[in-house]
Amino acid sequence: MQAQIHVAICDGPVSIDTMNWPGDCGAECIFVGRTRDEVHDEYGKLLHLSYEVYEPMAIKLMQVMCEEIAQQYDARAVHMIHSKGDVGPGQGSVVIQVATPHRSESFVACKALIDRLKHELPIWKREIWECGETYVEGCCAHHPSDRKPISEHPTAGHHTHG
Repeated sequence: MQAQIHVAICDGPVSIDTMNWPGDCGAECIFVGRTRDEVHDEYGKLLHLSYEVYEPMAIKLMQVMCEEIAQQYDARAVHMIHSKGDVGPGQGSVVIQVATPHRSESFVACKALIDRLKHELPIWKREIWECGETYVEGCCAHHPSDRKPISEHPTAGHHTHG
């Protein structure tokens, strides 16, 4: 059975849409990734996250991920939406919805998708604080003290003018 797949990149915060799920699905798992309300020891209160996306590649990879997860976990419908641009505290930056006949597959498939998204998609996140900006390297920096100032990021100043 071919799964219903929907992937998208949206401007600003994401929202959960009501989906028309296949009738043989008894379970739907929804994951919403939100911006935490944080305070950095050096830079102060978090104002918002700013996401940059290489959209053509991201859309293709999201489609492939959703198709593979649907096949692996017998999902009938998989939807993945990620933000680009600014997302403030409390607002959503990613929504993943998975419908399966039974709940256990739905939970596992949803977790597998967010884990793959964090590791595989060409999406970069800057944190805009009251007194500066930081860049989160990879998917493993979870505490504000793990962040590096933008000026210390390897790509800072990479443009040269001849």
